[in-house]
Formats: sequence, structure tokens, C-alpha cells
Amino acid sequence: RISRWDRSGVIHTEPYRWKTQLGTLSEFLWRFSHLSPAERGRDPTVVPATEDETARALPVLQDRLKLQDLKPDMIYSNIFVQDDCARDEEPRAYIGLKATWTTDALVGRATFGYVAFGTLTGDLVYLTDFWRLDLPGIQKEGDIYREPDAAKVPNVAKLGRAGDVPWSRDLTQSARVQRTRTQDFIKGTGLARWSPGCPQVEPYVHYRLVLKTLERPLNQFKSTRQLCEVVRDAAIAHGVAYKRIHILHRDISVGNILITDDDKGILIDWDLSKKLSPSTEGKARHVSRKGTWQFMSVGLLQYPTSKSHEFLDDLESFFWVLLYQIVR
Repeated sequence: RISRWDRSGVIHTEPYRWKTQLGTLSEFLWRFSHLSPAERGRDPTVVPATEDETARALPVLQDRLKLQDLKPDMIYSNIFVQDDCARDEEPRAYIGLKATWTTDALVGRATFGYVAFGTLTGDLVYLTDFWRLDLPGIQKEGDIYREPDAAKVPNVAKLGRAGDVPWSRDLTQSARVQRTRTQDFIKGTGLARWSPGCPQVEPYVHYRLVLKTLERPLNQFKSTRQLCEVVRDAAIAHGVAYKRIHILHRDISVGNILITDDDKGILIDWDLSKKLSPSTEGKARHVSRKGTWQFMSVGLLQYPTSKSHEFLDDLESFFWVLLYQIVR
């Protein structure tokens, strides 16, 4: 078989005998050789940092992160971020270190977090790269961040740039974005032939988001008192957002609570949040359960398909986050 992977899943050909059916493999290789690098899966919006860019970023990163042994060869990527609210502008470049938050999952959101140096501003930021769900009724995380900022919700990170990752750095092609295609092969007729078992395959779009505030992970707390205060700050952000702008976070976890330089807690990663209204509250938007299972409420784990995600489920998640950090 020949398989094709993306963040929605994998599709493959029917079995064939490559020793006797040489034309199948040779035709595939011929067609593959005529694809562009982007069509083969390479991301053209990430390129190696130049020597000049590395020289500018290195002292700032060394000073801010207290990494005096940081070497130029540890700065390896120049990541371009397009802003959905300013598509006519050139994508801005950020010099990234090795990801501070990674995942080994082959499918799904594939979230990676980077401490990055902005080549235009000279500031350090936190850059998140992930694949967002592309379903009706689900807002982009950048749009969600703009609402708490306007409503003066405390303890929420300040948004920089945010937008879908374009197919190319060419502004004339900025409307075309990187998206999955696996879901297209289970639509329409012939479903049983293409997809035995009828799995729930969801579409994703590649997305990047820049936060202006640079923080450290929750597991780097200095005392149990600070841990409790940081989790409290995040819970305040959650409660105020729920009351003022009717948004439920729905993914309270260790990775989504950070500690600022002044030892305050902030709540991040709002891409799975839900805008509540009388017509949507208590209703699921898709079949599969989203969130970080280690910190989900007991009710959601016991009844994953029938129980709706509610405010109290998120409050219980704060308890599991606190317990996890204490006993780990």
C-alpha cells in the first residue's frame, strides 16, 4: 500500500504486489517527483535562520532566558506568522529555539510552543503552532483572545499576531491556507469502500498565534503557595470570562496555565473554548470529546457522548491540575 498522512488521519491505496505491479510504484514516484515541495508536505513558511538573524537574536535570548551556554546552532528556525486582521501585510518572522511544548501524536492538533525573537520588534514572545478544528461555530483562537481583551478580563495573555498558515509566503496566495484533506475521502458516496467503520474524521487548518507576554510553565513554581495562587489567578480569568463574555474554556490543563515574570497566573489556549448562548449552551458541536483527559471531570469521562461540558466541569479540572502538580 501507499499511505498519505495529515493531521486528520491517514488514507491508503488498495493492496498491490510491488514486485509484479511495477507500474503502480513507478507511476507514483514519477508523479511525486513532479510535485512542489509544499505539495509534498514541506512548510514553506519555516526556513533556517540566517547568520545575521541569529546574531541579533542570540544575546536577547541569552539575557532573557538566562541561558549563557546558548549557541548559535541551537537557533534553527525562522517562523513566519500571517495576521488574519492584516492580510495585506507581509508575514512577520520570528526566530525560534527548540519547542518548549511538543507532542508525539500523529494526528490531531499537534500543538508546539516556542520562545521566539521577533525580527521586526526585537521582543521575545511565545509562539504557538497548531492545527485548529475547521468546523462551523468554532472560533479561531485569535478571535477569542480579542474578546477578553476588549472586556478587560484579567489574567489572560496579550495577543500579538494570529492567523491561518498560508500555503506560500507569496502575498498573492495568502488566501490559500494549509488544511487537511483526509476528511474529503469519507464524504459523499462510496463511504463504506473508502472508510470501513465510518470513523469520525474532522478537518483541521494550520494556525499560528503569538502572545506578547512571555511566561514560564506551571511546573516551574517556586513554592506550593505560589502554585495555589497561580491556579487561583487562572480560575479568576476563567470565571470572569464566563460571566462577562459567556465563554467556557473547556481545556483546563497543566499546559494551559502559565506563570508571569511577576509571579501571577494566566490562562492560555482558548482554541477549544465555546461561546455560550441560550441556543448553544449544553449542546455539543461535534461527536468526539475534546480536552486533556488527565484533567477532565469525572462526569465527562464517565459519560463522554451524553454529558454536555459545563462550567462546573472546568472548575473540577482546576482541582485536578492542582493535585497533579502536588503529587507528581
